[in-house]
Amino acid sequence: MRATDLFDNYLFGTLTEQDKLEVESRLKNEVEFAIAFEKHRVLIEGLNQHEQHVNIKQIFSTIHQQSFGKDAKIISIKESFAKKHGKLVAVAASVAVIAVLSTFTILSAGGYLLKQQRNDITDLKRDVTELKYSQEAIIGGISSAKTNRLKKYAPANIEGTGFAINNKGYFITSLHMVKNADSVFVTNSLLERVSAKLVAVDNCLDIAIFKLDQVDAISMKQYPFSFNNHQSEIGDKVFTIGYPRKDIVYGEGALSSLSGYNNDTTMFQISIPVNPGNSGGPLIDEKGNVIGMIRGKLSNAEGTGFAIKSDLLKQIIDSVKDETVKAELVLNTKKSTLKGLKRSEQIKRMEPFVFNIMVYKK
Repeated sequence: MRATDLFDNYLFGTLTEQDKLEVESRLKNEVEFAIAFEKHRVLIEGLNQHEQHVNIKQIFSTIHQQSFGKDAKIISIKESFAKKHGKLVAVAASVAVIAVLSTFTILSAGGYLLKQQRNDITDLKRDVTELKYSQEAIIGGISSAKTNRLKKYAPANIEGTGFAINNKGYFITSLHMVKNADSVFVTNSLLERVSAKLVAVDNCLDIAIFKLDQVDAISMKQYPFSFNNHQSEIGDKVFTIGYPRKDIVYGEGALSSLSGYNNDTTMFQISIPVNPGNSGGPLIDEKGNVIGMIRGKLSNAEGTGFAIKSDLLKQIIDSVKDETVKAELVLNTKKSTLKGLKRSEQIKRMEPFVFNIMVYKK
């Protein structure tokens, strides 16, 4: 059965109870399936609203012909007609306005019917090839020693960003980037190449938690971030660092909205230019609190990004079954050590705990 037929059968209640439960399970656990369903649902609603709008126009046309005749040219409804049909006109007009506004919202703001791809969130994973590695080495003037080191390993299929949630080796990144990975490695200014193992995922929030196989390099470092439950507000200055290229990149902006794409309350909207490779990077406020993780951007709008709110991390940690692992997934809620430092110094302290994620797939 095609996905669209399955969605229709679910929406119109024609599925068996078993098939209905299976669809609901997939909606809960499969991000891509849930997104496709939501788009289809909005499409169906839009078509229904349009049909209602056409029906209302026919009602007005009937009232017009009965009251004034088929060929009458009326610019405004006279007071006598308004008194005679006032209640009907008021109800019909209200329904018509709602239908028109709803249809307009779906057609333009949502963008599903006319230009579906324009307002979709673009995942910010960075595809990598041998050619890109060679170009970066030539353009950047990389030393022969570093070039030899690059040749030592096969390039990853996908790269992006992740950041530590403590100094015990645990870090988070975007699930869409590491999904179906055969192996995952990380590197940064401190770590040359360290493998990592998956610990937990949340399909709905698009978050994955990993643990480094070797933690000595960062265990002795002072962890810089705080996950303080500070109340963020629109206009707050925020910044991020990540790996849209081989060297770490800094970007800054502000919180544009306390909700994300399609009014999703699990995300912030931010005015930071984010690019492929920024997925999984930390979103940080002026005081050094991690308030989110970069998720993606609008495909048709530069400088408009989205970040998953960090206070939802606890939801994933609570779902971990292994009590030993859960005990190690401790978030620092004390005051950040970055507060009061100038930005360049903050970045120096954060850099060892922000990782270039290298994803290998079969």
